Amino acid sequence: MIKPDATILVTGANGFVGSHLVEALLEAGYRVRCMVRRTSDLSFIRDLPVELAYAEVGKGIGLLEACQDVAAVCHCAALTRAPDEETFFRVNARGSEALARAALEASPGLRRFLFVSSQAAAGPSPAASHYLDEDCTPHPVTWYGASKLAAEQALLAIPGLPLTIVRAAPVFGPRDRDFLSYFCLVNRHLDLQLGNGDRAMSLIYVQDLVDLILLALENDRAGGQIYFGSAWSHTHAEFSRAIARALGARTVQVRLPLAILPPMAAWSRVQCRLTGRPPLLNDQRVRDLRAPYWLCSGEKAARELGFAPRWDLVTASQETAGWYREQGWL
Repeated sequence: MIKPDATILVTGANGFVGSHLVEALLEAGYRVRCMVRRTSDLSFIRDLPVELAYAEVGKGIGLLEACQDVAAVCHCAALTRAPDEETFFRVNARGSEALARAALEASPGLRRFLFVSSQAAAGPSPAASHYLDEDCTPHPVTWYGASKLAAEQALLAIPGLPLTIVRAAPVFGPRDRDFLSYFCLVNRHLDLQLGNGDRAMSLIYVQDLVDLILLALENDRAGGQIYFGSAWSHTHAEFSRAIARALGARTVQVRLPLAILPPMAAWSRVQCRLTGRPPLLNDQRVRDLRAPYWLCSGEKAARELGFAPRWDLVTASQETAGWYREQGWL
């Protein structure tokens, strides 16, 4: 067990999941060291009683100093967007390995290295009735997913590393920008659906993911294990209806054929060259969207760690929508 007043290093602490985790760790009585870049936006953690450590996983800068005398590392930092495959692997795979080796060197008494991975490392499920579990053969379809899987494999190969891996399903909640576009579309009364309408995915609300991370951090049984972080699974249409209910919005459903994705990505690339802004849709995202089922099972985490989601889809959507409105994001 990790002592209640022990120091926990959180990478990506200023981000969406990381900042929620920092708050939960403080509430649980831990001391928290936040690993951030000097250029990081600290809005979400600025007023919290934490220690800051300036370091960069992708460049290997400041890792030993950041990892000095910590009981555990919660590695949340990752690149989810990058211009090429090499950048994904440099930061997400080789950077994670460098961080773990620094933690072992700087903190000989390290009790846990908790790696927040992604369902993308395992890849999509083959059918609506097939939920991937921890024994599945991974088959990532994007550079991001492949880089997270490479990170898992590199970490598992490090002798003596007290590793636990949490493969998070798509996460949403307050402070998240990835799902903001879904909420914005519904707020504009649009329910965009791809394909034939039976597309489905596993999801987890950020507070439930934080609960799972804490359970995996504190439970000795979690050492050396991989867990999927999934709370519930829904069709895309069900998710849109939950968002519409949260926003009090009436929507018109518009179905788009999957064949439209490649030309949309090509047009997005043209816009990128003209404006200098990142493309809204690229070839990697098309690979992601082509897979109709992104389903994984949280049964192992429930059985071994006692994980039970506290939030349902509608309530989680209401909390998220309310925060977006408070911040003026909607």
